[in-house]
Amino acid sequence: MNEQAEKLALRTEAKRIRSGAAEMLGINAAEQAATHGLKLFSAFEKGATIAAYWPIGDELDPRFLMLKLERAGYRVALPVVTEEEAPLCFRLWGQGDPLIKGPFSTVHPADDAPMVTPDALIAPLLAFDEDCYRLGWGGGYYDRTLAANSGIKAFGFAYAAQFVDNLPRGQHDWPLQGVITEAGVILPKK
Repeated sequence: MNEQAEKLALRTEAKRIRSGAAEMLGINAAEQAATHGLKLFSAFEKGATIAAYWPIGDELDPRFLMLKLERAGYRVALPVVTEEEAPLCFRLWGQGDPLIKGPFSTVHPADDAPMVTPDALIAPLLAFDEDCYRLGWGGGYYDRTLAANSGIKAFGFAYAAQFVDNLPRGQHDWPLQGVITEAGVILPKK
């Protein structure tokens, strides 16, 4: 089985597992993960820009973490899909700022929100492995973003149940610096 076929099969199983984790753990997991995430990001200078995402469906909800980061003196940004096959752009966002609809069921800050390059980003995922490689939806947006901005520290945000023993990897897949879960922060084994 080739890499793309393996990833497609794994996405189906990973969606099922994530859905079950979301149903069983609910909002408490997001609150616990936010506590772990705030500890992790305390190593960053106050005023650093941390990009997150607005959750879709049963993705682990980073909004608790975004609120905690903002209250702790960090700037928060959200991704913007500007075109297919391009890296993501990021716009500053604060609690209560307006959001507009984007492609792929996303929402993002209004067009007048300042564009920024984040110091770190929090990425959604379907599955991750011990080396902190992530399996996403397959659009390649986060991998292209990391390839274009190698100075950004990237972390996944997921239920601990989304761990898999080994993910198929391609030449364009980028590892994360860690994955924030309700059980703690998982760092790469290598």
